[in-house]
Amino acid sequence: MRVRTAVVVAAACGLFTLSGCQFLDKDEPAAAPTPAASSSAKATPSGKATPSGKATGKTTGGDLPNPCTLLTKAEVSTIAGGKQVTQVDEDGEKDGAATRYCQWQLSGGQLAIFLSKTSASDFKQAHAQHQKVTGVGDEAATDSGHLYVRHGDILIDSYARAGTEGASTQMAKNAALKVITKL
Repeated sequence: MRVRTAVVVAAACGLFTLSGCQFLDKDEPAAAPTPAASSSAKATPSGKATPSGKATGKTTGGDLPNPCTLLTKAEVSTIAGGKQVTQVDEDGEKDGAATRYCQWQLSGGQLAIFLSKTSASDFKQAHAQHQKVTGVGDEAATDSGHLYVRHGDILIDSYARAGTEGASTQMAKNAALKVITKL
């Protein structure tokens, strides 16, 4: 009986600790987690890109457009070397969200664009160890199949899957360049 009580007390303490003490202040709603300035994504076996958890930095919501409105299906098909767009997955967020994404499923490929807020210093800190990329945005770096581009105070995370690593990198770069013209 003592062991069971000790286990229940330990579990309750652990739950309280993990809850972030949200039970203490019922008058104010719990703050939503702050999305990251350098969000990133990884492809899952189902082919959907999901955030990778490498997020760092501070963001504020506000003026991020819906990435699905920045590229037409025809533009995505052109960027993908003529591959047909078979499905478009929107994030479902409302205007003012701190991060936005859109994913285009292609016949034989995928393109995902994630947008979030960043600053030059946050970008440098988050991507200092990543391979630098020239010719796109104010600064850019690549890591784990993602092209991270800073354009002013916006971080563009462009992820492409197009067969080979070289083709994927080029597709991600072309997509980021096209998105920049629409921001």
